[in-house]
Amino acid sequence: MSALWRVGSRWMTPVLGGVAGLAALAQPAMAQDLGADLKRFVHDDAVATVHIRSYFLDRTNPQPPNNAAWAGGGWVGYESGWLLNTLQIGAVGYTSQPLWAPPGTDGTLLLKTGQYGFFVLGQAYGSLKAGEQVFTGYRQLIDELEVNPNDDRMVPNTFEAYALRGKLGVVRYFAGYVASMKPRDYSTFINMAERAGAPGDVTAGMWLGSVKYGSLDDLRLRASAYYVPDILTSSYGDVMWTIPMFDTVKLQVGSNVMVQGSNGLNLLTGNAFSTWSAGGRADLVRGPVTLSAVYTQTGSAAAYRTPYGQWIGYTKQITKDFDRANERAFQAGAAYDFAGVRLPGLFFTASGTFGSGAINPATGAPLSDNTEYDLDLSYQFTAKTFPDWLKPLQLRARAAYVDQTLNGATTTITEYRLILNYELKFKGFSR
Repeated sequence: MSALWRVGSRWMTPVLGGVAGLAALAQPAMAQDLGADLKRFVHDDAVATVHIRSYFLDRTNPQPPNNAAWAGGGWVGYESGWLLNTLQIGAVGYTSQPLWAPPGTDGTLLLKTGQYGFFVLGQAYGSLKAGEQVFTGYRQLIDELEVNPNDDRMVPNTFEAYALRGKLGVVRYFAGYVASMKPRDYSTFINMAERAGAPGDVTAGMWLGSVKYGSLDDLRLRASAYYVPDILTSSYGDVMWTIPMFDTVKLQVGSNVMVQGSNGLNLLTGNAFSTWSAGGRADLVRGPVTLSAVYTQTGSAAAYRTPYGQWIGYTKQITKDFDRANERAFQAGAAYDFAGVRLPGLFFTASGTFGSGAINPATGAPLSDNTEYDLDLSYQFTAKTFPDWLKPLQLRARAAYVDQTLNGATTTITEYRLILNYELKFKGFSR
């Protein structure tokens, strides 16, 4: 045994010495590789974003006060590259500040209640990736049908969540727990029960899931559901199919349905409730012109609640959602892309929506019949003749005119919005 050990020792000594030597030689190379990976992680593959936004909103209501403000701000963000194709971190800070905000015209949602400006760290997250599956934790954007950024003011909704996103074959999915959200005009995060309108002593988070298949180029299917214990359950599904017809003409047809109700202890209102909404749409596209026809209807037992994002019913308009209890709404619209007449970046839409049959679900009393006309003109400076520094600039003007008729009397709402967006992205901190 000792002889074997001596023989083994004679052979092992140079081998171990060689391994040690190779390790010593490899250490600088390993350190160099790690340094290069870290440099790509924090700098070379990182993206910094500066987004400037100006927003003016003026709404004239049937009865005072009116709502008006002009705000400026936007956000600054940083997103790292992927360390060893596994780890990524990011953060976004948002602000909205009053440029002109009379104290008597609060209610635009551009600023905090009282027309005050604010700063907030709206995103701060870490992500882990394995193949096409990504887990993201803490403050982040979520855009999953009924839970979405609703980015139509100065800053979007953001959420504190722990979520897995990715692809399984041809299906994209989202599954996670959402602890709280920061609404558009808030500088703090609040729990999901409070956001839905539950009493102040009720706290709850949300379980959320969605699946998506295909694209608008052919066939798209989407579905989602969320569950806030003892507060609210909601589910959504839609289908959109694009049918090529001839030359530059195609027809897009779609339908959606959503069902919502209380659950568990019914702590939102103290009573059980449920409702639904469904709709259909058709869009005829010929080159730069799109003509649209839409119909939606909401159940009579309750209005449809949208506490966690923009309502995604087809008749969503600038001022009204047309989702009151028992409301039926028709919409006709048209859009034109001026790229067809050598003005790339200029886009115009117009629509008229006609809602009727809405009731107070508690009493059955009729509510007003609402008609809304919307105009929307946007321009992105994309033409080749513009310098590169100007191309991220987008200007948008929106106008809404609403007539509300009840018992033969009509009141009117008018709303005007002027929006400027300018965004620069820097990769490796150079454009």
